Amino acid sequence: MKKKILAVVVALAAFVGLFASQPVQKQNVQAAKTTKKAKKTTKKAKAKRISVTYTLKDTTKAKNKQTLAKKTFKVKKGTSVFTVLKKAWKVNYTKSSYGVFITKIKGLGNEKKKLYWTYTVDGKMAKVAADKQKLTKNKSKLVFTLKQY
Repeated sequence: MKKKILAVVVALAAFVGLFASQPVQKQNVQAAKTTKKAKKTTKKAKAKRISVTYTLKDTTKAKNKQTLAKKTFKVKKGTSVFTVLKKAWKVNYTKSSYGVFITKIKGLGNEKKKLYWTYTVDGKMAKVAADKQKLTKNKSKLVFTLKQY
């Protein structure tokens, strides 16, 4: 009789042990799925951010093409050139139906003396206003140049 009771207790303990470990295994599987999903989300977020370098140059001085400032930013892909420029330096501008017209950056620029800012993206002159130009390429180089016209 003692052997039967002992056998039932051992069987019951094994039975309880088997089912007690099931939720832990499910939790571990769920945690693994959550971790994989988080890694995928992080990779997507990183893929949407790009690096861009802004340079300010002044060609009105005796030393032609004098570099005034240079900054590199990590930005969300599709951000406008103007949005990043405003975060980097104090910018004066006017708005028109074509977009923004930059009159001063860091206090430099003078409409009376016909000193204006132009910009290039990866060495090519921009064809649209800075607020219309979107940043799409990683490691783009933007150069804003103060020129006299």
